[in-house]
Amino acid sequence: MKLWDAIVAGAGPAGCSAAYDLARSGREVLLLDRAEFPRQKACAGGLTTKTVRALRYSVDPVIRQRLNQLRIERDAGHSTVLRRRSDYCFMTVRKELDEYCFRQTLGAGAQFLRIRGITAITENADRVEIAIDGQTLHARYLIGADGVHSRVRQLTQSAAVSAPLSGWFWRAFALEANVKVANAECEELVFDFAPVRDGYAWIFPKGDHLNIGLYSYSPDEKIDRARLAAYIRSRYGDAPVEDVIGQYAGFGAAQHKIAESRIFLVGDAGGFVDPLTGEGIYFAIVSGQAAAEAIEAALHSGVHAHVRFRQATEKLRADLAVSTNGARWFYGHLDQGYKFLSMPLLQSSALRAFAEGLNLSKLALRVRKLRAALPQSQSARYSLLN
Repeated sequence: MKLWDAIVAGAGPAGCSAAYDLARSGREVLLLDRAEFPRQKACAGGLTTKTVRALRYSVDPVIRQRLNQLRIERDAGHSTVLRRRSDYCFMTVRKELDEYCFRQTLGAGAQFLRIRGITAITENADRVEIAIDGQTLHARYLIGADGVHSRVRQLTQSAAVSAPLSGWFWRAFALEANVKVANAECEELVFDFAPVRDGYAWIFPKGDHLNIGLYSYSPDEKIDRARLAAYIRSRYGDAPVEDVIGQYAGFGAAQHKIAESRIFLVGDAGGFVDPLTGEGIYFAIVSGQAAAEAIEAALHSGVHAHVRFRQATEKLRADLAVSTNGARWFYGHLDQGYKFLSMPLLQSSALRAFAEGLNLSKLALRVRKLRAALPQSQSARYSLLN
């Protein structure tokens, strides 16, 4: 009977990041996925500076464009451009990015098995048993990186050891398409807050096409093909539209109470997506690496892996809690929120938070300074941190 050090369900950014680190440490890792790579995946494919820094290897071969400015739009008459001197967002095509990271992970020593599905998971004192396609696999630890509809999460929620998982997870929807236009290699990405409630439309340049989509963190906001097509027509007329695809995003990591377990949920499966921006790749990578760190520490020194995972994701989950509160305030007071972001005092901090990660002390300091400079009636309306 083969006993793997870790089995990782899902070969996207979260799963590959975990498997890569464990394989590089000399651990025996089995990566599972239902898809053959390369495979189509709905995602705008923008990598922030913090994402590129978090990866263990360069992704230069799959970067289509490098951008240093971002346009936010409230409506047709109101837009603001946020700029930095250095590039802070790197455009990729998700299909190409995932294939590249997958190959890097196999090159590090991880093994891969394509499967039809997971039918049962049993956690024992010293291992996890995973029933797959008529066979049972055994691993010291299991990482669920299998996306928003995670089978690992579904099968472990009802288990006594994972009972604290109940009720913390929620999801929302995004729909995107690739659009062929003459000026696809433009110099800025666009977030348009007008067409969608509790979310935005995005326009990301990819060199030979634009990736355009609609996102809302509210599960009650209906986004469909007709609505996306109407938005694209409003901006680009009858430009050819290809590869329309939708994807749910998973939230709730900030509320998740990590249980004593040999099973870890990362990426969308663990709710590691930012509700404010919809960004998921960075949080997938870092949460996957945190699971690998926890398992490596347990295998090397005998510490409790779930304790180390809780510690390794503490800041990540705290940042997501702030972002969740920020999303509720921002989208609930969109006119004020847009004016707030348009103020020169906050633009650099907001852009830095987006590109490099939340720096709560600096952002809070800027907010306090701005509120102190405003009349009292206005200051109360612009409290992002309440």
